[in-house]
Amino acid sequence: MAEQIEITTTATTATARPRDNYVRVHFITECRDSRIVVETHLSPTMQRIYRRLFDRLSRSVYLLRYYSRIARGNAVESTLTKEIIALMDEVNENLKKKMTVAEQILAKNNIKVKKTEFAKVNVTIIDPLANRFLQSINIAQDLDEKLSALWLACVLDDEQRSKAMQEIENELQGIQGKCRIISIGLRDRVRSQRAPIEPASEIDIAEAEISEDEATESELGEVAESVEKTTAGRKPRKSAKEDVGSDEVEAEIAEDIAA
Repeated sequence: MAEQIEITTTATTATARPRDNYVRVHFITECRDSRIVVETHLSPTMQRIYRRLFDRLSRSVYLLRYYSRIARGNAVESTLTKEIIALMDEVNENLKKKMTVAEQILAKNNIKVKKTEFAKVNVTIIDPLANRFLQSINIAQDLDEKLSALWLACVLDDEQRSKAMQEIENELQGIQGKCRIISIGLRDRVRSQRAPIEPASEIDIAEAEISEDEATESELGEVAESVEKTTAGRKPRKSAKEDVGSDEVEAEIAEDIAA
């Protein structure tokens, strides 16, 4: 797939800011300025999956990095990102195995797949993990084309094609769901260490479109245990002034990604 990358840069005005706002301002600056636009082509089915999952994953992984910085644990970000990458690699491998089977069936039935020029989609990348997720979507797109060819050739019936596409969507949704769960676990771990503890605001509840009822108790427990280990030994904050306005950060991220 031919990719056209456009790097967007914006000059950042250097101004003196209070120390307690430095991390917040730096984080928002990175989110706004460090981005690329990747051109890809997606079928209507894959566009629907992309619209449902991509922005939510982007927001979750970026918040993951933000809370990792607040946690002040060198191993936190590395450990959690490696866990997500491993899951992506596993999903990619599963999709490739399905593609190999589809290619064998196509060859057996002497079916030629014509490359279709689907609608162009300009994807804004604000995190490397989001770019990896886009690569997974592109692999799923290739598989979707082969399944569609088998369906058009009447090798697959409607039910079989529908089931195969649902499996693909479940694989991709598993990645996005895991990122959301990890983001929840890390957020809760960091906030439990904040002093003083602040009541949840409306922004907290709506933050990053994370819905805790979508995560099972066992999943949250596993993530909490993982985060607990990676943040072990972190010293508690000494004053509220050192805390960062995370609610404000999350609100600005939500607005910026939606722009």
